[in-house]
Amino acid sequence: MDYEITMPRLTDTMESGVIVRWLKSEGDYVKKNEPVVEIETEKAIQEVPAFKDGILKKILAEEGQEVDVGKPIAILEITKEVPITSPPKTQEEEISVKVEEKITPEIVEEASKIGEQIQQQTQAVKEALASPYAKKLSADFGFPLKELQEKGEIPSPAHEKDIREYLYSQYIDKDTLKDLKQYSINIDKLIKDLQGNLSKDNIYRYIKENNIYKLSDIPIFQKRLIEHLSKSATVPTFHIYEAINLKNILDKKEFTITTYILKIFADVMQNHYRTRIYYGNGKYRIYPSSNISVAIAVDEELFSPVIKNIEDKSLKNIQEQLQILREKAQDRKFDPEDFEGGTFSISNLGMFGIDMFDAIIPYNYSGIAAIGIEKNGYVNIVFSFDHRIINGKDAALFVKELKEKFDDVEYIESLK
Repeated sequence: MDYEITMPRLTDTMESGVIVRWLKSEGDYVKKNEPVVEIETEKAIQEVPAFKDGILKKILAEEGQEVDVGKPIAILEITKEVPITSPPKTQEEEISVKVEEKITPEIVEEASKIGEQIQQQTQAVKEALASPYAKKLSADFGFPLKELQEKGEIPSPAHEKDIREYLYSQYIDKDTLKDLKQYSINIDKLIKDLQGNLSKDNIYRYIKENNIYKLSDIPIFQKRLIEHLSKSATVPTFHIYEAINLKNILDKKEFTITTYILKIFADVMQNHYRTRIYYGNGKYRIYPSSNISVAIAVDEELFSPVIKNIEDKSLKNIQEQLQILREKAQDRKFDPEDFEGGTFSISNLGMFGIDMFDAIIPYNYSGIAAIGIEKNGYVNIVFSFDHRIINGKDAALFVKELKEKFDDVEYIESLK
């Protein structure tokens, strides 16, 4: 029986994924829970296992292809019998077996004729390893096409772009030529305009003077981030601006300020259930735990993994979890559950010297706190709330209790 392997939903917000690499080939036997394929989501690259035992019968989505969630990417023939395979016979072996089965002069003569035809066709192919236009272009440029193909300098079969790339390589160094492919540039015109003076400096001066733009592919996680931010921009949002007292935690050197902030926020969220709501499909998901996502930037990429059940965690546990998530962000290797269950978010740009800023609420979260730089024991925090989930009064009471907790020396000292 055939079973469709479909593009899985690896995160709450995932709508499609990209096939990064097939870990199995067609015909391979796959055990249940054995990784079959690597999928890139908007968050990270994940290994996806098989959910049944069987033979990978057909791969439907190629590496690099983007596929919507729920669409088939492969066919698995369900079986618990591991196939016994033997090395495939060569063409000569197969012919030998067939001839040996029934050797007659007629069969030998026919096989000889077929062999001659194959040899003639093979020779013809060797002499014509290019499209008609590629042959014409090669002749116009005076390239010995067959000789260059035998040397591996032009691929076989060759097309127009291969001939042109070889032409360009005679004028422009390899690395520069590779980079030029990303620009919206006519290389024929470039060569003509620069009259053969194609040094690297000259080429990039030409690009700048002519305001030629560079095309850049957008990674899938960035595409999804754009989509989610666009959706977030449609959410009815209001802000509360407050200066929070950090004096009671600044002298605590064992744990970071972010660790304390996460713990205090989580404790207060337990008294304000609307901060523990995720809005989806016209219903509220009310989580019992305080699950907060933390913005982590790595190079030009932004991740927002979630730390769950923070109210039950010690400061040491929270700090360790933060470190684990930062390491995962560096390696771009998250687990699907790292992004699930969040309802509130924290973004801290204070470490970059930013005094105050607005942050966009992750789509369908109740809110986000944008934290600026600490000055004279205080920090400016801009709270943004989704008005579909929490109203002004409830938000104000939440912020009020937060301020009280940061001011409460006895409470701060009790945190472990």
